[in-house]
Amino acid sequence: MKKLLVVWKTNNEIDIHNFVIPYVYNSLKHEWFDSVELLIWGASQEIILNDTVTQQRVKNLVKNEVSVFACKMCADNVGATTLLESLGVKVMYTGVFLSDRMKDPETEVITI
Repeated sequence: MKKLLVVWKTNNEIDIHNFVIPYVYNSLKHEWFDSVELLIWGASQEIILNDTVTQQRVKNLVKNEVSVFACKMCADNVGATTLLESLGVKVMYTGVFLSDRMKDPETEVITI
């Protein structure tokens, strides 16, 4: 079983709307991987907090069965925890989660 974790940390809107969101969605839809997870981390959370289009796109990923997580420390620091949870994002401390994925030989981890 081949799995994908995309660590989304960029606040660059071109990268977000032309790579991160479409690639995650299409990776699951077209079964390029057996499972797809998205980890919202760092500066990306401020974009989500302040942009309703990005909020809707994240909500759509969740609706389409992408497993979406967010770093609780980052979310608490930028005041995005409640909003992320309302979008269906699982907000949690992610150090162990990310480390486990990086050590798993069946999981590809990419960061943008």
